[in-house]
Amino acid sequence: MIEIHILQMQNHIKQTDYNKLLGYITKDKIERLGRFHRFEDAQRSLLGDILARYAICSREKVENENLTFGKNEYGKPLLIKPDGIHFNISHSGNFVVCAIHNNPIGVDVETIRRIDFTIAENYFSREEYDALLGQPEEMRLYYFFIIWALKESYIKAEGKGLNIPLNSFTIKMEGHSINCVNSKGQMKYCFEQGLLDNKTIFAFCTMDKISATKKYWTIEEILEETYSWL
Repeated sequence: MIEIHILQMQNHIKQTDYNKLLGYITKDKIERLGRFHRFEDAQRSLLGDILARYAICSREKVENENLTFGKNEYGKPLLIKPDGIHFNISHSGNFVVCAIHNNPIGVDVETIRRIDFTIAENYFSREEYDALLGQPEEMRLYYFFIIWALKESYIKAEGKGLNIPLNSFTIKMEGHSINCVNSKGQMKYCFEQGLLDNKTIFAFCTMDKISATKKYWTIEEILEETYSWL
């Protein structure tokens, strides 16, 4: 079963809570958090890690200190111990999202904002770019971020990141169907996308068609669960 954990940040966490949460993560992660210039970015990254740890511990009935993480050759975070569980994290704006599955999975969150559409010309396939230009002007920005989130979720599920050029494959949206096609034909991936609020899009990608359960969290709720569980 796919589990999607969605944390909405209505406000910042207190510095005392931030410092306490650091005790649940690795020294390497703490060092990386220290490189952020903005507290908001460090906070989202920390909460993503905490959300993943809670979701994995809750699902697998293991203790936080027994989790071992690593990275693949492309830098994608992996759960090494216990094995057999895949996860992915994304955050943007007021949302942090973590996806958990038995098979590789990718998730992406995008805040809808004004952009220069030449980005699409550079990073979308020709078919995607033509489809974008074919949208009504008032829907074009929304459509751009749907395609962008779906593309990001795919390369994250593949675990190769931007080693897969974004314009080397095409996301096709036909009615309620979403497919991914490259030069070799249609790929066996399943997608889901939706709105978290009126300006935030999320998408996830995995290799098998299976329903996902979604759990929504507030900061207060995840802090309470973390302190009592991890």
